Amino acid sequence: MRILHVSDIHCSYAYLEKLVELIRNLDVDVLVVSGDIECDHEVIGTLLKLPLTTIAVPGNMDDHYIARLLRENGLGVDAQCRRVGEYYFAGISGLEVYTSMRKAEECLRQYRDKAILVTHHPPRASRIDITWAKVHAGLPDIRRLIEEYSPRLCLCGHIHEARGYEFIGKTLCVNPGPLALGYYALIDVDELRVELGEL
Repeated sequence: MRILHVSDIHCSYAYLEKLVELIRNLDVDVLVVSGDIECDHEVIGTLLKLPLTTIAVPGNMDDHYIARLLRENGLGVDAQCRRVGEYYFAGISGLEVYTSMRKAEECLRQYRDKAILVTHHPPRASRIDITWAKVHAGLPDIRRLIEEYSPRLCLCGHIHEARGYEFIGKTLCVNPGPLALGYYALIDVDELRVELGEL
């Protein structure tokens, strides 16, 4: 499986249009959006028209209306466990982190290395959660889930300046950087390979 991962769209229609064009020229199976869409109908309408499976969680800047639109249109996986191919996507919302974390933990417990954790906030980590002020802003509870259940991937965002990837144990964790600045990541799930790209 190949995943195109973006985060932090922040109403950037120009880069969203470039992303649509990129998808036409790539061999990818799933688009993952890890939060901070901010604009509702137009962005979600664009995501619904894409010719591939799209999975998303709301970010801390998204209101509950956006979260509801994602769920009602079959895109949202926060507090859910959804099978795509041989993998299971578990989502943690940036709005209701601890509520959706409980459901995600059930999925990770059951599927472990076949699970892909999609969360807006990064785990407490080495590189993918460092702010400009050199503060680790990732959540220790998300790291605990990773250390305890070893999902295949953790796909996150939120910290714009912490673009990159790293392993926590056996789990590959990816922060693609903000799509609002043109950043994305391509991930080969089977091979655990990452390519960071820019539109």
